[in-house]
Amino acid sequence: MDTSLTGLRRLLALELPLDGVGPDQRDAIRRALRAGDPARLRAVARAVVGELLRSGRLLRVAVEGGGTPGSSYVLVAGTTRLIDLGQLGPDTPHVVIPSLPRFAVEATTDLGDVAELLGAMEFAQDLEIADLRTADKGNILAGVLRLVGRFVPQFDLHLQLPPGENAPDDAEHVFSLGPASRAEAWQSMRPAGHSVWIPTAAELPAHVREQHQRRRGQPATCGVAVPLWEPIRHGEAGEAAVEAGLLYMTTAGDWGREPLLRLAERLSRFVTRRWQNQREVNLRIHKDGLTGAFNRAYFDSQFPIEIERARRSQGPLTLVLADLDHFKSVNDRYGHPAGDRVLRMMARRLQDALRRIDHVCRVGGEEFALILPDTPAEAAHEVVGRLLDADYLETVEEDGQSRVTRVTFSAGAVTFPAAGLDPFELYRKADAMLYLSKDLGRDQCHFWDSEGHHLRLTPRPR
Repeated sequence: MDTSLTGLRRLLALELPLDGVGPDQRDAIRRALRAGDPARLRAVARAVVGELLRSGRLLRVAVEGGGTPGSSYVLVAGTTRLIDLGQLGPDTPHVVIPSLPRFAVEATTDLGDVAELLGAMEFAQDLEIADLRTADKGNILAGVLRLVGRFVPQFDLHLQLPPGENAPDDAEHVFSLGPASRAEAWQSMRPAGHSVWIPTAAELPAHVREQHQRRRGQPATCGVAVPLWEPIRHGEAGEAAVEAGLLYMTTAGDWGREPLLRLAERLSRFVTRRWQNQREVNLRIHKDGLTGAFNRAYFDSQFPIEIERARRSQGPLTLVLADLDHFKSVNDRYGHPAGDRVLRMMARRLQDALRRIDHVCRVGGEEFALILPDTPAEAAHEVVGRLLDADYLETVEEDGQSRVTRVTFSAGAVTFPAAGLDPFELYRKADAMLYLSKDLGRDQCHFWDSEGHHLRLTPRPR
């Protein structure tokens, strides 16, 4: 690549404080970067520098001793960062350059640029209304990386998930490493939250190295790995940020360490924000409007994903189906508003009693499904026993008097893989155990057993 072209790209993409220019000039910059024409890049850069000088975002400075021959320096206001504008011409820092007129930019824009921009916008809309599987972290991030990749075609982006998390089968840009690979070189020595400069392709994970070679037809010359942060959940603003993986950005060009790190960290923040937006959309799609628990559509999409995750990690998973006892009598006696309060109370209590990685879903009128990842049968017995022992009380109104009503539930449970491998089979067996609990008197839970010796759990005497 031509050195002057590389320098102009770096200047426009990384070095200039572009928050000080308007949307028209930012559009002009994006189009010029895509076109890759040095004359056009230089014209746009001169216009942008002129605007930043007028607004005071750039300040003219003189370097003692004259600096490097041909150099011309400006200082980014409020920082100690110097930018060399020598490649724009010797008079750049001393002359007010008029802004590039909008019609001039449009006159040099070809239809390919417009089509590319529209394609990215359409893809962003598709991501916003993605199917229900995008409730899964790996699928959300794979979609965000595909979106971001359209705006930085000169780089390859990949995401390494934390240990124990599996990448989607169809996401070539999202991957995970086994313990042996994580122990290699800098992976085992990097403190959490730290970014890493990777000066040679040999130090990249094999997946990143091979994907870059396949897509570009040449090896990466360098890259960076920066932490990706999980979005802050609602009500958790005071909690410490959680590292959700490593974002890799590789290139075959000569961009320099610091500019590449700054750009990658900025992209990481964008990915987190987009992830947050997608999570909020998914919550609106997947949450039950009455109770705040996940809904049936979420359960139908998430349960197979959790089964597949358990199969890959060779870990257990327990499914519990719970149905409130005599709930119809609550509605008939106290009215539907009271029944709604009982349902909200029950959902809240179940959510409070379980872990963040567990899923509480309202799958029917008064029926809940609990997905308990990484939970063997013995641990599930303890969890369900604790739930059965709890008191579920709600204040209702009857004949103008406040009364406290007690609610119990019947449940059926199965554990993967002992009870089966197929999600439908597991659900069917848990449902059969639920109805066995109801037939034998309610307020109890049965765990499926292949020999027919189904374990029965009942609450302690109250």
